[in-house]
Amino acid sequence: MGVIIGEIIHELIKKSGLKAKIVAEYVNVSESTLFGIYKRETVDIDKLILFSRLLNKNLFLYYLNEEPLKSMFSKDMVALQNRILDLESELSLKGEKLKDLTDIIETQKKVISLHEANVSNKTVKAKRTK
Repeated sequence: MGVIIGEIIHELIKKSGLKAKIVAEYVNVSESTLFGIYKRETVDIDKLILFSRLLNKNLFLYYLNEEPLKSMFSKDMVALQNRILDLESELSLKGEKLKDLTDIIETQKKVISLHEANVSNKTVKAKRTK
């Protein structure tokens, strides 16, 4: 297995600044067991959940590029990535259409304003000639 989850956990805990005693208490192990976990390639799921919660990070994601999960999820990932690309393209097209419609609205407002000014000027001239 390529992922040595214990090392990953250890690095994340060091970066977080958490003390070993607090981490050990949180995952319900002794400090010596905690240091042993840092050397492991695998960690029990219940402990991995606790570490994930403590670090506010989904540690299960580190396994997605490893077999058998990689082959299980690769088809789904490709489908999702394609869907994302389709949605991004659709969003871009809708953004362009929205910009065009906004430009049309602004132009129509200008035309209406000019028309109103023209009508107002004609009304004033008509009153003057009476």
